[in-house]
Amino acid sequence: MNKYILRIIAILVSILFFVFFVSTKIKADESYDAIYFGSHGCLVCQSLENTGVLVQLTNEGYNIKKYMSEDDYELFEEMFSRYARTYQVPKDQNLVPMLYVGETYFIGKEAIQQAIESGEAQKIMDEETLLDPLELIYADITFNDLMILSGSTLLLGLLDAFNPCALAMLLMFLSFLTDKKRSKTILYICFSYILAVFVTYFILGRFLATALSALLPYMKVFYSIIILLALFISILNFLDFMSARKQKYGEIKNQLPNKFFVLTRKIMSNFSEKIESGNKMIYVTAFLIGAFVAIVEFPCSGQAFVAWTAIVVDRTTHFLLFNILLFIYVLFFVAPLIIITFIGLRAKSINTVSNFIRTRLDIIKLMNSIIFLGVAIYYIYKVFIGGI
Repeated sequence: MNKYILRIIAILVSILFFVFFVSTKIKADESYDAIYFGSHGCLVCQSLENTGVLVQLTNEGYNIKKYMSEDDYELFEEMFSRYARTYQVPKDQNLVPMLYVGETYFIGKEAIQQAIESGEAQKIMDEETLLDPLELIYADITFNDLMILSGSTLLLGLLDAFNPCALAMLLMFLSFLTDKKRSKTILYICFSYILAVFVTYFILGRFLATALSALLPYMKVFYSIIILLALFISILNFLDFMSARKQKYGEIKNQLPNKFFVLTRKIMSNFSEKIESGNKMIYVTAFLIGAFVAIVEFPCSGQAFVAWTAIVVDRTTHFLLFNILLFIYVLFFVAPLIIITFIGLRAKSINTVSNFIRTRLDIIKLMNSIIFLGVAIYYIYKVFIGGI
Protein backbone atom coordinates (compact mmCIF):
# COMPACT_ATOMS: atom_id res chain seq x y z
CA MET A 1 0.00 0.00 0.00
CA ASN A 2 2.89 2.35 0.83
CA LYS A 3 4.24 1.86 -2.72
CA TYR A 4 0.90 2.88 -4.22
CA ILE A 5 0.81 6.06 -2.13
CA LEU A 6 4.35 6.95 -3.17
CA ARG A 7 3.49 6.31 -6.83
CA ILE A 8 0.42 8.54 -6.63
CA ILE A 9 2.46 11.34 -5.03
CA ALA A 10 5.20 10.94 -7.66
CA ILE A 11 2.65 11.13 -10.50
CA LEU A 12 0.99 14.22 -9.04
CA VAL A 13 4.31 15.97 -8.50
CA SER A 14 5.37 15.10 -12.07
CA ILE A 15 2.14 16.56 -13.45
CA LEU A 16 2.60 19.67 -11.34
CA PHE A 17 6.16 20.22 -12.55
CA PHE A 18 5.13 19.57 -16.15
CA VAL A 19 2.44 22.23 -15.88
CA PHE A 20 4.84 24.64 -14.20
CA PHE A 21 7.56 24.35 -16.81
CA VAL A 22 5.38 25.24 -19.81
CA SER A 23 7.40 28.40 -20.33
CA THR A 24 6.01 31.46 -22.03
CA LYS A 25 7.35 32.37 -25.46
CA ILE A 26 6.71 36.07 -24.92
CA LYS A 27 9.90 38.04 -24.45
CA ALA A 28 10.53 41.21 -22.53
CA ASP A 29 9.76 44.53 -24.17
CA GLU A 30 12.77 46.48 -25.37
CA SER A 31 13.40 50.14 -26.18
CA TYR A 32 10.22 51.43 -24.57
CA ASP A 33 10.07 54.34 -22.13
CA ALA A 34 6.69 53.35 -20.66
CA ILE A 35 4.22 50.47 -20.69
CA TYR A 36 0.51 51.19 -20.62
CA PHE A 37 -2.28 48.69 -19.88
CA GLY A 38 -5.87 49.58 -20.69
CA SER A 39 -9.14 48.52 -22.27
CA HIS A 40 -11.30 50.04 -24.98
CA GLY A 41 -14.38 49.10 -22.98
CA CYS A 42 -13.13 50.57 -19.68
CA LEU A 43 -14.86 53.91 -18.96
CA VAL A 44 -11.97 55.11 -16.78
CA CYS A 45 -9.52 54.21 -19.57
CA GLN A 46 -11.67 56.08 -22.09
CA SER A 47 -11.73 59.10 -19.80
CA LEU A 48 -7.95 58.99 -19.48
CA GLU A 49 -7.54 58.74 -23.27
CA ASN A 50 -9.81 61.78 -23.68
CA THR A 51 -7.50 63.92 -21.53
CA GLY A 52 -4.79 63.56 -24.20
CA VAL A 53 -1.99 62.95 -21.70
CA LEU A 54 -0.89 59.71 -23.37
CA VAL A 55 -0.71 61.47 -26.73
CA GLN A 56 1.25 64.21 -24.97
CA LEU A 57 3.93 61.71 -23.98
CA THR A 58 4.18 60.49 -27.56
CA ASN A 59 4.44 64.06 -28.86
CA GLU A 60 7.23 64.73 -26.38
CA GLY A 61 9.23 61.91 -27.96
CA TYR A 62 8.61 59.13 -25.44
CA ASN A 63 8.07 55.62 -26.79
CA ILE A 64 5.02 54.04 -25.17
CA LYS A 65 3.96 50.43 -25.58
CA LYS A 66 0.20 49.99 -25.22
CA TYR A 67 -1.46 46.72 -24.29
CA MET A 68 -5.23 46.85 -24.79
CA SER A 69 -7.18 43.82 -23.61
CA GLU A 70 -9.43 43.68 -26.68
CA ASP A 71 -6.56 43.72 -29.19
CA ASP A 72 -4.92 40.47 -28.06
CA TYR A 73 -6.28 39.21 -24.76
CA GLU A 74 -3.79 36.36 -24.28
CA LEU A 75 -0.85 38.70 -24.85
CA PHE A 76 -2.46 41.35 -22.65
CA GLU A 77 -3.10 38.89 -19.82
CA GLU A 78 0.42 37.47 -19.99
CA MET A 79 2.20 40.82 -19.97
CA PHE A 80 -0.22 42.28 -17.43
CA SER A 81 0.68 39.46 -15.01
CA ARG A 82 4.41 39.67 -15.73
CA TYR A 83 4.67 43.40 -15.08
CA ALA A 84 2.45 43.17 -11.99
CA ARG A 85 4.73 40.50 -10.52
CA THR A 86 7.89 42.39 -11.50
CA TYR A 87 6.75 45.63 -9.87
CA GLN A 88 5.11 43.79 -6.95
CA VAL A 89 1.74 45.41 -7.52
CA PRO A 90 -0.72 44.44 -4.73
CA LYS A 91 -3.38 42.08 -6.12
CA ASP A 92 -6.23 44.33 -5.01
CA GLN A 93 -4.71 47.28 -6.92
CA ASN A 94 -3.80 45.41 -10.09
CA LEU A 95 -6.34 47.18 -12.32
CA VAL A 96 -6.47 49.13 -15.57
CA PRO A 97 -5.60 51.78 -16.52
CA MET A 98 -2.00 51.33 -15.40
CA LEU A 99 1.20 53.03 -16.52
CA TYR A 100 4.68 51.64 -15.81
CA VAL A 101 7.60 54.06 -15.98
CA GLY A 102 11.14 53.45 -14.76
CA GLU A 103 10.97 51.49 -11.54
CA THR A 104 7.50 52.62 -10.51
CA TYR A 105 3.89 52.60 -11.71
CA PHE A 106 0.74 54.72 -11.62
CA ILE A 107 -2.77 53.30 -11.33
CA GLY A 108 -6.02 55.01 -12.30
CA LYS A 109 -6.90 58.08 -14.31
CA GLU A 110 -6.12 60.70 -11.65
CA ALA A 111 -2.72 59.25 -10.72
CA ILE A 112 -1.61 58.81 -14.35
CA GLN A 113 -2.90 62.20 -15.48
CA GLN A 114 -1.31 64.03 -12.56
CA ALA A 115 2.03 62.22 -13.03
CA ILE A 116 2.21 63.24 -16.71
CA GLU A 117 0.90 66.81 -16.33
CA SER A 118 3.26 67.51 -13.43
CA GLY A 119 6.22 66.10 -15.36
CA GLU A 120 6.87 63.43 -12.71
CA ALA A 121 6.44 60.56 -15.18
CA GLN A 122 8.73 62.25 -17.72
CA LYS A 123 11.41 62.85 -15.10
CA ILE A 124 11.33 59.18 -14.08
CA MET A 125 11.60 58.06 -17.71
CA ASP A 126 14.57 60.39 -18.24
CA GLU A 127 16.41 58.99 -15.22
CA GLU A 128 15.34 55.34 -15.06
CA THR A 129 14.72 52.49 -17.47
CA LEU A 130 11.88 50.01 -17.27
CA LEU A 131 12.45 46.85 -15.26
CA ASP A 132 12.70 43.68 -17.31
CA PRO A 133 9.46 41.75 -16.72
CA LEU A 134 9.84 38.48 -14.89
CA GLU A 135 9.42 35.28 -16.87
CA LEU A 136 6.32 33.38 -15.76
CA ILE A 137 6.64 29.63 -16.10
CA TYR A 138 2.89 29.10 -15.76
CA ALA A 139 -0.10 31.42 -15.16
CA ASP A 140 1.10 33.99 -12.60
CA ILE A 141 3.92 31.80 -11.25
CA THR A 142 7.63 32.62 -11.38
CA PHE A 143 10.44 30.14 -10.80
CA ASN A 144 10.92 31.62 -7.32
CA ASP A 145 7.22 31.03 -6.64
CA LEU A 146 7.62 27.45 -7.78
CA MET A 147 10.42 26.85 -5.29
CA ILE A 148 8.47 28.41 -2.42
CA LEU A 149 5.19 26.66 -3.27
CA SER A 150 6.86 23.27 -3.72
CA GLY A 151 9.01 23.69 -0.62
CA SER A 152 6.16 24.88 1.62
CA THR A 153 3.84 22.12 0.38
CA LEU A 154 6.47 19.48 1.06
CA LEU A 155 7.69 20.90 4.37
CA LEU A 156 4.39 21.94 5.94
CA GLY A 157 2.57 18.95 4.42
CA LEU A 158 5.01 16.52 6.02
CA LEU A 159 4.90 18.48 9.27
CA ASP A 160 1.12 18.23 9.31
CA ALA A 161 1.35 14.54 8.41
CA PHE A 162 2.80 13.82 11.85
CA ASN A 163 0.51 16.15 13.73
CA PRO A 164 -0.06 14.66 17.21
CA CYS A 165 -3.69 15.82 17.33
CA ALA A 166 -4.72 13.96 14.16
CA LEU A 167 -2.72 10.87 15.11
CA ALA A 168 -4.20 10.82 18.62
CA MET A 169 -7.74 10.92 17.25
CA LEU A 170 -7.04 8.10 14.81
CA LEU A 171 -5.46 5.96 17.52
CA MET A 172 -8.51 6.49 19.69
CA PHE A 173 -10.76 5.46 16.81
CA LEU A 174 -8.67 2.35 16.15
CA SER A 175 -8.73 1.40 19.83
CA PHE A 176 -12.47 0.74 19.52
CA LEU A 177 -12.06 -1.36 16.37
CA THR A 178 -9.06 -3.65 16.80
CA ASP A 179 -10.94 -6.18 18.94
CA LYS A 180 -13.74 -6.62 16.40
CA LYS A 181 -14.04 -9.85 14.36
CA ARG A 182 -15.16 -8.37 11.04
CA SER A 183 -11.66 -7.46 9.77
CA LYS A 184 -12.83 -6.56 6.24
CA THR A 185 -15.63 -4.42 7.63
CA ILE A 186 -13.19 -2.67 9.97
CA LEU A 187 -10.90 -1.90 7.04
CA TYR A 188 -13.75 -0.27 5.10
CA ILE A 189 -14.80 1.67 8.19
CA CYS A 190 -11.27 3.04 8.59
CA PHE A 191 -11.21 3.91 4.90
CA SER A 192 -14.49 5.85 5.30
CA TYR A 193 -13.06 7.66 8.33
CA ILE A 194 -9.83 8.68 6.54
CA LEU A 195 -11.70 9.61 3.36
CA ALA A 196 -13.87 11.92 5.45
CA VAL A 197 -10.78 13.56 6.95
CA PHE A 198 -9.36 14.04 3.43
CA VAL A 199 -12.59 15.50 2.00
CA THR A 200 -13.15 17.76 5.02
CA TYR A 201 -9.62 19.13 4.91
CA PHE A 202 -9.88 19.73 1.17
CA ILE A 203 -13.13 21.66 1.65
CA LEU A 204 -11.62 23.61 4.54
CA GLY A 205 -8.68 24.45 2.29
CA ARG A 206 -10.98 25.82 -0.38
CA PHE A 207 -12.87 27.83 2.24
CA LEU A 208 -9.62 29.21 3.67
CA ALA A 209 -8.39 30.19 0.21
CA THR A 210 -11.62 32.09 -0.48
CA ALA A 211 -11.51 33.82 2.89
CA LEU A 212 -7.85 34.81 2.58
CA SER A 213 -8.38 36.04 -0.99
CA ALA A 214 -11.04 38.41 0.36
CA LEU A 215 -8.44 39.73 2.82
CA LEU A 216 -5.92 40.63 0.10
CA PRO A 217 -6.44 44.40 0.57
CA TYR A 218 -5.50 43.92 4.24
CA MET A 219 -2.83 41.26 3.78
CA LYS A 220 -0.14 43.17 5.68
CA VAL A 221 -2.40 43.21 8.73
CA PHE A 222 -3.12 39.52 8.21
CA TYR A 223 0.59 38.76 7.79
CA SER A 224 1.32 40.57 11.04
CA ILE A 225 -1.24 38.36 12.78
CA ILE A 226 0.34 35.27 11.16
CA ILE A 227 3.76 36.39 12.44
CA LEU A 228 2.49 36.75 16.01
CA LEU A 229 0.62 33.43 15.87
CA ALA A 230 3.58 31.60 14.31
CA LEU A 231 5.93 32.93 16.99
CA PHE A 232 3.43 31.99 19.70
CA ILE A 233 2.95 28.47 18.32
CA SER A 234 6.72 28.09 17.92
CA ILE A 235 7.30 28.99 21.56
CA LEU A 236 4.40 26.78 22.67
CA ASN A 237 5.78 23.80 20.75
CA PHE A 238 9.25 24.38 22.15
CA LEU A 239 7.85 24.32 25.69
CA ASP A 240 5.96 21.13 24.76
CA PHE A 241 9.24 19.72 23.43
CA MET A 242 10.84 20.32 26.83
CA SER A 243 7.88 18.67 28.60
CA ALA A 244 7.87 15.67 26.23
CA ARG A 245 11.61 15.25 26.63
CA LYS A 246 11.12 15.03 30.40
CA GLN A 247 8.18 12.66 29.73
CA LYS A 248 5.81 15.07 31.46
CA TYR A 249 3.05 14.51 28.90
CA GLY A 250 0.41 16.01 31.17
CA GLU A 251 2.10 19.42 30.85
CA ILE A 252 1.82 19.56 27.04
CA LYS A 253 -0.26 22.61 26.10
CA ASN A 254 -0.61 22.56 22.30
CA GLN A 255 -3.23 19.85 22.05
CA LEU A 256 -6.99 19.47 21.99
CA PRO A 257 -8.87 20.33 25.21
CA ASN A 258 -9.76 17.27 27.26
CA LYS A 259 -13.53 17.88 26.84
CA PHE A 260 -13.20 17.24 23.11
CA PHE A 261 -11.43 13.95 23.77
CA VAL A 262 -14.20 12.93 26.18
CA LEU A 263 -16.96 13.84 23.70
CA THR A 264 -15.22 12.13 20.78
CA ARG A 265 -14.48 9.02 22.86
CA LYS A 266 -18.16 8.74 23.75
CA ILE A 267 -19.22 9.05 20.09
CA MET A 268 -16.67 6.45 18.97
CA SER A 269 -17.63 4.09 21.79
CA ASN A 270 -21.30 4.21 20.86
CA PHE A 271 -20.39 3.66 17.23
CA SER A 272 -18.21 0.61 17.93
CA GLU A 273 -21.13 -1.17 19.60
CA LYS A 274 -23.07 -1.12 16.31
CA ILE A 275 -20.34 -2.58 14.10
CA GLU A 276 -21.23 -6.24 14.60
CA SER A 277 -24.77 -5.58 13.38
CA GLY A 278 -23.57 -5.60 9.76
CA ASN A 279 -25.71 -2.59 8.86
CA LYS A 280 -24.27 -0.75 5.84
CA MET A 281 -25.03 2.58 7.51
CA ILE A 282 -21.97 2.08 9.69
CA TYR A 283 -19.80 3.27 6.78
CA VAL A 284 -21.80 6.48 6.50
CA THR A 285 -21.55 6.91 10.26
CA ALA A 286 -17.79 6.35 10.12
CA PHE A 287 -17.56 9.02 7.41
CA LEU A 288 -19.56 11.46 9.55
CA ILE A 289 -17.35 10.73 12.57
CA GLY A 290 -14.26 11.39 10.44
CA ALA A 291 -15.69 14.72 9.25
CA PHE A 292 -16.63 15.65 12.82
CA VAL A 293 -13.16 14.77 14.11
CA ALA A 294 -11.46 16.72 11.31
CA ILE A 295 -13.45 19.85 12.19
CA VAL A 296 -12.99 19.46 15.95
CA GLU A 297 -9.24 18.87 15.71
CA PHE A 298 -8.68 21.64 13.14
CA PRO A 299 -7.70 24.36 15.69
CA CYS A 300 -4.82 22.06 16.67
CA SER A 301 -3.98 20.18 13.47
CA GLY A 302 -4.80 23.09 11.14
CA GLN A 303 -2.13 25.49 12.37
CA ALA A 304 0.38 24.59 9.66
CA PHE A 305 -2.48 24.28 7.17
CA VAL A 306 -3.54 27.93 7.65
CA ALA A 307 0.06 29.14 7.26
CA TRP A 308 0.48 27.05 4.09
CA THR A 309 -2.78 28.31 2.58
CA ALA A 310 -1.75 31.93 3.20
CA ILE A 311 1.57 31.31 1.42
CA VAL A 312 -0.12 29.75 -1.62
CA VAL A 313 -2.88 32.37 -1.89
CA ASP A 314 -0.24 35.08 -1.74
CA ARG A 315 1.71 33.46 -4.59
CA THR A 316 -1.01 32.50 -7.06
CA THR A 317 -4.65 33.14 -7.87
CA HIS A 318 -4.80 30.21 -10.31
CA PHE A 319 -7.73 27.97 -9.34
CA LEU A 320 -6.49 24.68 -10.83
CA LEU A 321 -2.97 25.17 -9.52
CA PHE A 322 -4.18 25.77 -5.98
CA ASN A 323 -6.38 22.67 -6.11
CA ILE A 324 -3.46 20.50 -7.28
CA LEU A 325 -1.25 21.79 -4.48
CA LEU A 326 -4.09 21.39 -1.99
CA PHE A 327 -4.67 17.79 -3.11
CA ILE A 328 -0.98 16.97 -2.61
CA TYR A 329 -0.89 18.70 0.78
CA VAL A 330 -3.96 16.86 2.11
CA LEU A 331 -2.60 13.60 0.68
CA PHE A 332 0.54 14.15 2.75
CA PHE A 333 -1.66 14.82 5.76
CA VAL A 334 -3.65 11.56 5.56
CA ALA A 335 -0.79 9.29 4.39
CA PRO A 336 0.40 8.48 7.96
CA LEU A 337 -3.22 7.82 8.96
CA ILE A 338 -3.43 5.16 6.23
CA ILE A 339 -0.10 3.60 7.26
CA ILE A 340 -0.97 3.58 10.96
CA THR A 341 -4.38 2.04 10.20
CA PHE A 342 -2.81 -0.91 8.37
CA ILE A 343 -0.20 -1.40 11.09
CA GLY A 344 -2.79 -1.17 13.86
CA LEU A 345 -5.26 -3.55 12.20
CA ARG A 346 -2.58 -6.07 11.28
CA ALA A 347 -1.13 -6.06 14.79
CA LYS A 348 -4.63 -6.13 16.33
CA SER A 349 -3.28 -3.67 18.88
CA ILE A 350 -2.52 0.04 18.80
CA ASN A 351 -0.26 0.03 21.87
CA THR A 352 2.88 -0.45 19.79
CA VAL A 353 1.96 2.39 17.44
CA SER A 354 0.89 4.62 20.32
CA ASN A 355 4.13 4.03 22.20
CA PHE A 356 6.16 4.64 19.06
CA ILE A 357 4.52 8.05 18.56
CA ARG A 358 4.70 9.00 22.24
CA THR A 359 8.42 8.24 22.50
CA ARG A 360 9.06 10.51 19.52
CA LEU A 361 6.68 13.27 20.55
CA ASP A 362 9.61 15.45 21.60
CA ILE A 363 11.08 15.29 18.07
CA ILE A 364 7.69 16.11 16.53
CA LYS A 365 7.24 19.09 18.85
CA LEU A 366 10.76 20.36 18.18
CA MET A 367 10.23 20.15 14.41
CA ASN A 368 6.94 22.05 14.81
CA SER A 369 8.73 24.74 16.79
CA ILE A 370 11.51 25.14 14.20
CA ILE A 371 9.18 25.22 11.19
CA PHE A 372 6.75 27.71 12.74
CA LEU A 373 9.73 29.90 13.59
CA GLY A 374 10.67 29.63 9.90
CA VAL A 375 7.12 30.68 8.91
CA ALA A 376 7.40 33.74 11.17
CA ILE A 377 10.80 34.67 9.69
CA TYR A 378 9.40 34.22 6.16
CA TYR A 379 6.61 36.73 6.78
CA ILE A 380 8.82 39.14 8.74
CA TYR A 381 11.19 39.27 5.77
CA LYS A 382 8.30 39.58 3.31
CA VAL A 383 6.42 42.33 5.15
CA PHE A 384 9.19 44.44 6.64
CA ILE A 385 12.04 43.90 4.20
CA GLY A 386 10.01 43.34 1.05
CA GLY A 387 11.81 40.27 -0.17
CA ILE A 388 10.87 36.71 -1.13
